[in-house]
Amino acid sequence: MEMALRGTFLDIRNSNESTIHPANGLLMHALQSFSANTYMVQSILANGDYSTEPYCRFNLLQCWASELEKDAEMMCRGEKGRKYIFLMNNMYDVLQMMRRQGATFADVGLVSRLDSLIQRYKKSYFDQCWVPLTGTCRLNLDKFTAEFLATCDNQRTWKVTAQLRYQLRQEIVDLTLPSYELSLSTLSANQSWFSALLCSFKRVTAGKKKQKRYTSEELAQEIRGLFEGSTGVAANWGGEDTGFGTRQLHLSYQ
Repeated sequence: MEMALRGTFLDIRNSNESTIHPANGLLMHALQSFSANTYMVQSILANGDYSTEPYCRFNLLQCWASELEKDAEMMCRGEKGRKYIFLMNNMYDVLQMMRRQGATFADVGLVSRLDSLIQRYKKSYFDQCWVPLTGTCRLNLDKFTAEFLATCDNQRTWKVTAQLRYQLRQEIVDLTLPSYELSLSTLSANQSWFSALLCSFKRVTAGKKKQKRYTSEELAQEIRGLFEGSTGVAANWGGEDTGFGTRQLHLSYQ
């Protein structure tokens, strides 16, 4: 079964962060089959034949995750953070299939292992895309604003499953905006009228256009626009069920 998982084919050229990996459906079938034959497997293991050990649920899950990670690396090469969105989307896809199908094998241990993978990928995503901005914010507000807006512009059209989309937005707000508000407050307290005028004069004489100073609410509005897919189109995660892992991501106009 591990060989079958490793043999699943993903069309890298025609895939993006919202693509449902074909290995998801195979994983579900494998877990379901394993659950249906639990007593037979336990009997074999009790007799000392450990050849079936690689097919235990956690090993299957890890094999599947490794396959996704490999394809994510190839698909999103050079695109900061995007591979982790792909991985989290697929983790949530499997979780949703378990719940929708009422899978008997979806026990606390398996769900906990999936959640652990999601949290790991989420941390890596934030470490790549947003955590560095908090350090920049304390040093240079203009640079922070430029990098913040560039990141938002880049990720605005990424498609993310609804539950994950709302979580990520809120966590980005919680991470970035307190630092920004503190930096704004410190700047306002330390900058006298004369120093502000002098700073503005230096920018003009240097031929630099003064950058707009955004409010926290304006930056929060930028965050609320993340992960909505194409302009004017919102991702409707799910689509038609034609069997495990064979759904097509539909888009609905709003």
